[in-house]
Order: sequence, then structure tokens, then C-alpha cells
Amino acid sequence: MKQHRTRTMSAFPPVALFLVSVGSLGFAFYAQYVQKLLPCVLCLYQRVPFYGVAGLSVIALLLLRFPAAARFIVYLCGITFAVGTAIAFYHVGVQELWWQGPAMCGGVASGASSVADLKAQLMAQPIIRCDKIDWKLFGITMPTVNLFFSAALTVFCLIAPSRWMKK
Repeated sequence: MKQHRTRTMSAFPPVALFLVSVGSLGFAFYAQYVQKLLPCVLCLYQRVPFYGVAGLSVIALLLLRFPAAARFIVYLCGITFAVGTAIAFYHVGVQELWWQGPAMCGGVASGASSVADLKAQLMAQPIIRCDKIDWKLFGITMPTVNLFFSAALTVFCLIAPSRWMKK
């Protein structure tokens, strides 16, 4: 009985990370497709760590029989969320006009072969600026929420292996 309990306890961090990542991506897609809040390029970059952690957490679950490997994968998730925290901080800085965003913010990546093709692309493409704030809740923007959320998940990933994934 005790062995089953230990296995269940050690699965908690990867399962939690998978559910949080999939839930966060689900919320982002809901905001984009249902609420019609079109993402800028930095918003799209902020999703990448959640894709990565979803995949890494599945790998950690598959490696639960190898505790050191599973713990290592959860630590990798922490590094991934740390990168996500940095991206979110950069996006908050762009929104607050602390610094300028990348050239892609508000621009269109084009593969047009002629001026007419480029004009058609520009006319069809909505321009989403990285410094424009489309959504706030109590004065807090989505990138700011993601900044604190990703930072908390980073801390969770650094604590979880020693707390819940012991040998």
C-alpha cells in the first residue's frame, strides 16, 4: 500500500504541470478565438514555454520509474518557465513603454513575390501591436498575469522534485 502511495505522490508535479500548461493554452485559445482578442507576436512567444512544459511533463510521467530522470525533467520545466517569465517581463516592458518591442510587433512577415502580393497581404493581415493593451482585469494586463504565473511555476518546478518526488 505504501509503495502505491509513493508512486501517486511522485506523479503529482508532472500531472499538475501538464494540467496547468494545457489549461493555460486553452485559456489563450479561448481568448483568441472566442473573445476575439488577437495575439501579438510576443503573446504567441509567451505560449511556447507552455507547449514545452506540456511535452516535458508527459515525458516525466513516462519516466516515473526512474526517479532521478523524472526529477531532472521537472527541473527542465522550471528552466522553461524561467524563460517564459523573461519573455513575459519583456512584453510587460514593451506595453509599459519601458523599451521598444521587436520589429515584428505590428509588422507582417511576408513571402510576397511582388508589390501587389505584399499589398494584398498587408490589407488582409490585422496589425496587432505588442504595446497595445486589449485586455485588463483590475488594471492588470495578460502579460503581467503571465509574468507572475510563470514565475510562480518556476518556483514550483524548483521545489517540487525535492518535496514530492523523493526516492
